[in-house]
Amino acid sequence: MSDDDRFRGLFEHTSDAVAEVEFVDDEPVVRAVNDAFVDIFGVERDQVRGDSLTAHVEPDGEERERPVDDDRTAGNGFCRGVITRETATGPRQFSCRVVSTESDRALVLYTDVTAAHRMEQHHQVLHRVLRHNLRNKLVPLLDGAERLSTELSGDLGQQASLMAMAARELSGLSETAGKLEYVMESTAVTESRVDLVACLRSVLAEYDASTVDVAVEGDGAVLVAADDRLEVALAQLVENGIKHADGEPGLSISIRSEAGDAVAEISDDGPGLPENERAVLFGDQPITQLRHSTGLGLWLTKWILECHGGSLAYDRRDERTTLTVRVPLATERPVVANGKREREERSD
Repeated sequence: MSDDDRFRGLFEHTSDAVAEVEFVDDEPVVRAVNDAFVDIFGVERDQVRGDSLTAHVEPDGEERERPVDDDRTAGNGFCRGVITRETATGPRQFSCRVVSTESDRALVLYTDVTAAHRMEQHHQVLHRVLRHNLRNKLVPLLDGAERLSTELSGDLGQQASLMAMAARELSGLSETAGKLEYVMESTAVTESRVDLVACLRSVLAEYDASTVDVAVEGDGAVLVAADDRLEVALAQLVENGIKHADGEPGLSISIRSEAGDAVAEISDDGPGLPENERAVLFGDQPITQLRHSTGLGLWLTKWILECHGGSLAYDRRDERTTLTVRVPLATERPVVANGKREREERSD
């Protein structure tokens, strides 16, 4: 099979709408379209061939597809952007890529990202609007419940205390959701590094030292390829472990280096995760109304670690629960101290 046959096979069978165009006086004139283009935009091949591409896919007032040598090109023959185009089923959002094939020819590829765009809108509504409203409603509820718990006695006072506790838990859930939003909006690969040991000691400074046993393999800092979000992740694990620990010290932490990773094992003598939560967080079970986690803390930790190329693992044995954090060890990278980026002096 010739290269041309392979190209034509890919051109026809890709699920993305693709138009082969020739730029004539900066106008993209269609020379060929694939089946997906015909189906998505509801046109016939003969109808568009020889016509301007923008005459068939561009809504009024929208920016058109540009030649590949314009100011949106990254110098590699590609022109990228998310645009709205009219289709056979109405306007939809596309990731548009213009790939230069010859000096005056290009392929224009349309990848439908409407579902992802809507999901992002839903995400913003849930995280910002819902969380804002929840926080505002909880303030008077918590104040009233706490006042009633001090003024009432017996069963009524106990019920008021339970109401206040529930309001505080909901407030904490809202705060964690805000941290999740920050994490998910900061998914770019970082070139920072932090000291894992210093991060842990900063977290542990808020707790009674007698409740935690810390063991670090070797001396000095353990620099990892991460930023200040790592401390947020560790804080969730330490808080969770101390909350569920039974003895003193009920929480133990060990840090070591292993196969290019820094490994922190956080172990407590609490009851461990319920099976349904463990299956969702650390298995391959989908989230359902009956199978889900009750909090966001472990999700927050898991996603922060994954953003940095790390992982979170769970183990339950000998009546102890161990959560294992893995983060890549750092190379020569900027250092993040107390949330601020600094750069070390290098001597060659």
